[in-house]
Amino acid sequence: MLSLRPKLCGGQLGLRACRAPTPVACIHRPARRCFQKIDALYHNPGPRDSGRAKGAQQSLQRVLDLVQSGERDALVDYFATSNLTDTPSLRLASGCEVMVFEDVLERMLLQFPSRHFLDSYAIRHLILSSPASTQVLSGLMLGPNKYVQRMSVTSPSGESCILTFTMTATQPSQPPAPTAGTAAAAAPSEPVWRLSSVRGEPLYGSGSTGAVQPSGPSPELSPEQIVEAQLAALQRKDVSAAFRFLSPASQKIMGDERTFAENLARHRRYGGLLGHMSASSVRRCVAQPRTYMEIVSVTSASGTRFVFCYILSLDTHSQQPSAFSASTASPEGATSASSGPEAAAAPPDAPTSGETHGSAVGPYWAIDFVKVVDDPRLLAAVENSRAAQQQQRRGQGQQPPDAAE
Repeated sequence: MLSLRPKLCGGQLGLRACRAPTPVACIHRPARRCFQKIDALYHNPGPRDSGRAKGAQQSLQRVLDLVQSGERDALVDYFATSNLTDTPSLRLASGCEVMVFEDVLERMLLQFPSRHFLDSYAIRHLILSSPASTQVLSGLMLGPNKYVQRMSVTSPSGESCILTFTMTATQPSQPPAPTAGTAAAAAPSEPVWRLSSVRGEPLYGSGSTGAVQPSGPSPELSPEQIVEAQLAALQRKDVSAAFRFLSPASQKIMGDERTFAENLARHRRYGGLLGHMSASSVRRCVAQPRTYMEIVSVTSASGTRFVFCYILSLDTHSQQPSAFSASTASPEGATSASSGPEAAAAPPDAPTSGETHGSAVGPYWAIDFVKVVDDPRLLAAVENSRAAQQQQRRGQGQQPPDAAE
C-alpha cells in the first residue's frame, strides 16, 4: 500500500511515495489556533450582562416615565453633571439646593449648538410634548461607563424620528474604610447612570448624502427635513418643486409658480438660493410646541455667503397634507408686513393643483416665511457658530460642508 509522506528537500517540503509502515498507535494533537485580540470598542455581552447595562436601561426608562408624566424638574436629577455646569441653583428653606429645569434648558441654549445635550428633535419629542409611541431599536455598551440606546419615536402629531440616548455612569462616593476589628467592608455600590445627551435623526433616510428628498409633505416628516428638502429643490433650480413646498397662505400671496420664480430671480440675496453651492444648518430652535426656527448659511453659486432664517409652524387647519405642507415665504414675504407670519395665519383657500404626497390625515409642518439675516451681531454669532462646528468636524475626522463642495 502506497502513501504520501512529507520530506524536506533543500529546505522545502516535498512529497515522496513509500510503503505504509505497520500501523502503530498514534497520538493526535489538536490543531493550534491563533487568536487575535480586539482592542476596539468595549465588547457588549448582550443579554448575559445583568449588571451595568441593566442599570443603564432602568435609569433611561425612569427618564422616559418622567417625560410621560410631565415632571420636567425631576428630570434634572437624571442629567449628567457636565450638563449642569454654570446653572444657577435655588436654596430652599431646608437648606437644600435644587436646579429648575427651565434654568438648565436656558443655559444650554445660550451655548454653541455643538454643546447642546438635547438637540431640536429631543426638545420637540421629549420636552415640549411626550411621545405617543416608542420602540427600542438597539442598545450597546460602548465602555464600562457608557451605554447607547436607539429608539424610534412618534409624536402625537404623527411625526416620526429616531432618538439616540447616551447614558454615562459615575461611581457614588464610597464610605470610609472600616477600622481594625470591625466588620468587613460592604460590597461596592452600583454605579449611578445619568443622561449625557439625546440626538435625533429622520426616520425615513433624509439627511444623508444621496438620500431621496421628499417630493411633498407628510405628517411624519420633521421640520428639519422640510427645510432640507426645500433647499435641495432650490439648489437644483427646480422652482416648480420649491413652489410645491409653499404653504397655502404663501402660495396665495405669491399667486403662481411664474411669479415665485420672478421674485427669486429679481432679489439679489434670495436669488442666491437658486443653484447655490452649499447650505448648512447653523442653529435650530424649538421655542414652542408648534413653532420651529432654523438659521441656515448658504453659499451662492458666485461664492457669496448669505444667512437665512426659516420660520415653521405646525399646520392643523388642512385635513389632507398636499404639496403645500412645507413652505417658504416669498422674497416679498421677508420684506413686507403683508406677507409675514400674520398673513399666513388666516385659513387659506383649498388648493386646486399640486402634487399630493400620501393620503394620511393629520397636522404637518409648514414654513411661514424665510427672512434674510443682516444684523451684524447675528451674523457674527453665526460665523462663530460655523467656526465651532467646523472645528468639531475636523476633530472627528469629518470634512466641513463648504470644503466638500
